[in-house]
Amino acid sequence: MLQKLLALEASTNPLSGFVKSASEKLSPNFSGDCSAVATGPLETLISVFLGFFTALGGLMFLVYMVFAGLTWITANGEKGKIDTAKQSMINGAIGLVVVIVSQAIIGIVGGVLGIDILNPILILNNIWGGC
Repeated sequence: MLQKLLALEASTNPLSGFVKSASEKLSPNFSGDCSAVATGPLETLISVFLGFFTALGGLMFLVYMVFAGLTWITANGEKGKIDTAKQSMINGAIGLVVVIVSQAIIGIVGGVLGIDILNPILILNNIWGGC
């Protein structure tokens, strides 16, 4: 299906060569072949670092939402506590958006530079001999 869409797009779009090369570079590797993954020490460090802090950001969002929800439930109609809970939910949502946007920016920059730093599992599997 993707080949048909790319062929249709190639016949109608003057930028089709760029789009095809970009889609090949940015497509995920589900083959289990780790030979295409660059495993330089800096790339590995950055990849593991980003994976850890992305997971930490997601967990912090969850913690913020749970505590804000509990604060709201136990507020008993007190306007100050409800406002605090709403502000905590807003702050958690803003933090999650920042994490998602930073992942998108890092993915774009990594794609342009030709490195795959947003794939810590493949890199760790390559280090531990999983491939």
